[in-house]
Parts: sequence; structure tokens; C-alpha cells
Amino acid sequence: MRELHSLAKINVLFLLFLLFFTFPVFSQVVKTPFPVTNLAWSKNDEFFAFTEENTVFLRSCSNYELSDTLGIKNIDKIMFSTEGKHQILLAITKDGYFSVWNIDSAEDGFLKFNKEPYFKLDCKNESEIKAVTFSKNSDYVAVASDDNSIKLFFKLRFTKDAIFKELKGHDSEIYSLNFSKNENFLASTAKDGTAIIWNCNSLSEILKLSEIYTQTEIPVQFLADNSSIIAPENETSFCIYNLEGEKLLSIDTLHKIKGIKPLNKENKIAIVTENDEIELYDLSKEKWLGYIPSYDFSPLTDFEFNPDNSRILIGYESGSIFEFFVKDVLLSPGQKPPKKFRSAENYGELNSKGGTGSSSRGWGITNGTFKTRHGKYLCISLNLRSAPSPYNLSAGFSTEFLTYDLLPPFYTGICVSPYIGFPESNYPYKYTKNSTSLETPLLAGLDLCAPFGIFIMPFVNNEIGFSAEIFAGTGVCLLWNRNFGAESAASKPFISFNFGTKLGINWKYFLLNVAAQWNSVQKIMISTELGANFKIGEKK
Repeated sequence: MRELHSLAKINVLFLLFLLFFTFPVFSQVVKTPFPVTNLAWSKNDEFFAFTEENTVFLRSCSNYELSDTLGIKNIDKIMFSTEGKHQILLAITKDGYFSVWNIDSAEDGFLKFNKEPYFKLDCKNESEIKAVTFSKNSDYVAVASDDNSIKLFFKLRFTKDAIFKELKGHDSEIYSLNFSKNENFLASTAKDGTAIIWNCNSLSEILKLSEIYTQTEIPVQFLADNSSIIAPENETSFCIYNLEGEKLLSIDTLHKIKGIKPLNKENKIAIVTENDEIELYDLSKEKWLGYIPSYDFSPLTDFEFNPDNSRILIGYESGSIFEFFVKDVLLSPGQKPPKKFRSAENYGELNSKGGTGSSSRGWGITNGTFKTRHGKYLCISLNLRSAPSPYNLSAGFSTEFLTYDLLPPFYTGICVSPYIGFPESNYPYKYTKNSTSLETPLLAGLDLCAPFGIFIMPFVNNEIGFSAEIFAGTGVCLLWNRNFGAESAASKPFISFNFGTKLGINWKYFLLNVAAQWNSVQKIMISTELGANFKIGEKK
């Protein structure tokens, strides 16, 4: 019993260690029952909003309490802005209904939406709407229709009405519209790989780009300087143009790109990779700044930086929303990863200071950042464990089914373990049958248990993981005379109950575990396991 007590103590300490270094998992500030579709920060950093398909939720940044909700059907995009001293929310639906809502402080201290929008505009027409957007200060609304035209609406503040001008220049379906932050320009991108930059004041076309990569439908957008344009080049690369159409820079991320978002200040951008990691680039310095790993088992749906880019909200399809200080979760190893920066002049690689470095992003526990598993796993292992006297040890194998989807990084499942126990050389008993001596019987048994544990990979960008679990279950054992058939049992079966604790280390497919358990028949047992684990049930 002393050995079990000691290992249990170690296991508790290890669990505390894991929880301490995995603290960012508890930076999950909201868990909703529906996918998060949009995120937005207020301009004063005091509250944020998120949406599902038909509702906007407003929450405080200080205590994350729900302040108010707003029902808007078929939401496409939301954004906070200001008018005078008032905070306002801009919202547009996929079918072209644009509204502006005042946000006021109520008597209880909570922020509330006004019951009615103070400005609304219905941009629907007889044609099918393909893309919608609005400008930062709500002066402009743009709607693209299935006739490949764009209606550009200008808000008349005093009459609370709008006038519009039709823009024509595309020959195929338009899938994205984006305004520059200063509201001077509009970028439209079509499925034939053509992007047009429009002057919102003169209502004229000032630039047409061709051969834009459109398979991922990532939009052409403006950087924070309002004079540079970012566009996807292929599935792993993007490039920067000026308003004259000159290509300034091309960057190969070496990852499939799912999304691109310019930051609020300076010429910095964020890239979402196929692994749902958020990579940050400083374009003015042609420098890769690091990456923010994924914190959820489901796909990333949106992310948003606060106005000074010091904090980030990340939303997932599972309904989880996380808030972090960027400096706490941005992983930036000393060596530069092999990102290829190509200038437009020579289209050759540019080495940053210190060279390109190795392909590794670095190892080590970094500000508590970690990864965990998701999905379902099958674990198969061989094991050796101590056995009660007069047996030396037992050998067997375990088959374990584990799921990480219920409450990652925790897991649960079921385990089946058959085993054979081998007797000591000076076995004290002798067995005979029909006056014939029999070989010393073996100890045969089967255990069935349910584990519950935690699994994390605390080292940056490698596949070493640690687990700690407790388990409980039942089992059966008997003496076996090494024969098969009706008379193979040398004793009656003994039903047992067991519980225990286990520590493990995993590397790629391989696992090594050390466990201690108490069994109502065999008492204290210490065991080691060596095996492999395989992810199952996932479509490639």
C-alpha cells in the first residue's frame, strides 16, 4: 500500500504541475452551444461582441458577463465604431440589410443596445446578393449582385437616408468587398482572379489586378497604411501591391493559407494556416514575428485583435472563445523559421539578420503555451506488472479506446487488459491429476477499467506529450493449468475490483506508462506499459 500511496502522491503533484503550465486553457472566457461566426472589440476596449447566425452578444471585457443581446437574422459582419462620444455597432446581413445601433450604459452599469437602430438601410434588390460590406465609420455600404455589378451607398447623416452609384467593371461573380480604413477606396474581388480598386470619392476604377488566387476565396484587402494592398498569390503565398499596381513583396508561408487579416495599426498582418495557427508578419521589416497555436479541438472561425493589437479574441466552431494577451501566447523562437521573403525586383530569397535558421520553431515550455489532442484514439500496449506471491510477475497487453472531445485536454474511455502471471521457481504447491504431477499453474486474468486523465504537449512544435490519469474497474482471475478445454481451470474464478493511478509520456505514436493499482484479490501491483496509439475515425 505504501508504493500506491507514494505514486498517487506523485500523480497529484504532476497533475498540479500540468494545470499550472496549461493555465491558458482557462483563458476560455465564453463557451456557447453554437459556432462563433464573428468577433469584434469596442473602440475603448471595455467590451466585445460575438455572433452566431442570428444573434449578436455583448459582453464586458472586465468580468465577461453578458450585457445585452441583439437579434439580427443572417448576420454577415459586425464592427464597432464611434460617433462623437457614442460607441456604435455596425451590422450587415448576407441579404443586404445594414443597421447602426447606439450602445448606452444602463442604470445597473451594463451596456445596452438601443431598442431600434438609429440608422438602417435595406440594400436588397431584384438581383441575388453575392457580397456585402461597410466602411469603418459607416459612411459607405457596398453590395455586389449576381449581375457582376456593385452598388456603392453613401450615408446621408442628416436625413438618415442614402444615395447610391452603380459600379461596373467585373466580368464574373464578385465574392468579396473590402474598404480601406480611411474609407477612400473599395477593393472588389471576382472568381476569375480579377480585383478592382475603386476610388469612393470619384467613383472611378483606379487599378485592376489579374491572376489573383481565388480557390480559397480569400479577399483582396488594404493594409493599415491605406496605400498598400494584400492579395493571395497561391495556396501558400501572398503578395503586396501599391495603388499603382507595382508588386512590392511576395511571401511564401510554407503552409496552406485559410485566411488573411491586416492588423489595426502598422503594416502587420495575421495569417490563419491549415492547422488553425495564427502567424504574424511585420511587412515593413519583412519579418516573421511568430505564431499563436490553436487552443481548441474544432476549426477556428474568427479572430480579432483589440485596437492597440495587445490582446486577441479567438473563436471556434465548437462555440469556445478565448482571450489572450498576445505577448503571452505568441511563440517566437530565436531562430528564424524558413519563411521565404521575395522582393518584387529580383523575386529571390531575402535572408533576414541571423540567416534562415532551421525548420524548427523551438522547444521548451513557453509562457504556459501547450497543445493537446482532439478526436478519438486507439492505444495498444504490452505490459509487465508485479504479481502476488507465489508469482513473480505477469505479462499481457492492453487495448484502450480514448476520446478527447468531451472536455479537452481531459480524456476518458475504456480499457481491456488480459494477462498471464508466471510463478516463482520455488512454487510451494504441487498439483497432480490421476497420480500424475502437473506443471505449476499460471495465473490468468482479464481487467476492465475506465480511465479519466489529462494529456498535454507542452513543448513547442514537437510531439512529446505527458499524461496523468486515475482509473477504476473490475476484473476476473483464476489458476490455469496451461491446457485448453473443459478442465483448463485449476481453480474457481475470482472476481476483483481495482483502482489506480498512471503517469505516461508519449512521442509521436509511441507511449510509455508507469502505473500503480490496488486490486481486491491481488492487492498492490506496479506496472509498466510500452505501446503505440493511433487516431481513429478522422477523414483525411
